[in-house]
Amino acid sequence: MIFQSPPYGGRRPGATPAAITPEVPWQVGAGRWDFSRPLIMGVLNVTPDSFSDGGAYLEPERALSRAKTLWAEGAHLIDLGGASSHPLAAPVAAEEELARIAPVLERLMAEVPLPVSVDTQNPRVAEAALGMGAHLINDVSGMIDPAMPRLAGNHGVPLVITYNNLTVPKEASGLSFISDMLAFFDERIDEAEGAGATRILLDPGYGFGKTLEENLTVLRSLPLLRRFNRPLLICTSRKGSLGRLVGEAVPKERLGASVASSLYAAQQGAQMIRVHDVKAFRQALDIWRAIHAVAGEDEADGTSGPR
Repeated sequence: MIFQSPPYGGRRPGATPAAITPEVPWQVGAGRWDFSRPLIMGVLNVTPDSFSDGGAYLEPERALSRAKTLWAEGAHLIDLGGASSHPLAAPVAAEEELARIAPVLERLMAEVPLPVSVDTQNPRVAEAALGMGAHLINDVSGMIDPAMPRLAGNHGVPLVITYNNLTVPKEASGLSFISDMLAFFDERIDEAEGAGATRILLDPGYGFGKTLEENLTVLRSLPLLRRFNRPLLICTSRKGSLGRLVGEAVPKERLGASVASSLYAAQQGAQMIRVHDVKAFRQALDIWRAIHAVAGEDEADGTSGPR
């Protein structure tokens, strides 16, 4: 079956779909999300081997300082991870992953008034983090462990489902690749809802086991994912495919490519953008919205609560 993108001309970044399931707004910690404007998820890796900033925030004090900077720069939530998802990263035991994130999460709960997402593929880590107050599960594995949606359902928190081709092998390429992605989300949404998870975000998994052309196809095909009436999460930030496109080997030097691809994703309908460089993306998004502003339209940022 061939899927064609609907006409898109000039849509404002973050315009809310006709319907999001379940009905918005979503109360997530201190945040009240109506998805009328893209929410910015700030990356906080407390790992020694993350591809772009491994080791920079291993110490809890440095991690807390970084989180406060992300908050001040305009992040709407913090994505805290203690195990790299890079395909060449060494596996991390649940005990070690928890040892990395627990002291940081404890301080975040007390000192940073933003929702916190736990970025993990391990249900034991997710359960412990939720017990400490985390507000969302970002499972980049593709929901390969059925315990994840059960945890989300039991705790009443949102769950991110990722089309990760490192764990979910592709069966085709080109247009059939997109058909496979849509079928994957159909299946996983049913499974998650059956396990009790109701608030679900979809991440097409840019950079996870895809070729350069497949990654670009993911971005071009984002409007097709609106059929699910679920918020879309995108992370292109600093990824290797951007480096290949612009000839930049150093992840931190891919800022322009990261901002451009993230802004494109927002224009195509992504309601949550995961970035390392919050300030730069926030500025780009604000300018884009100012240029495309419609008379009489409010500038609500899609959330309420402490900034």
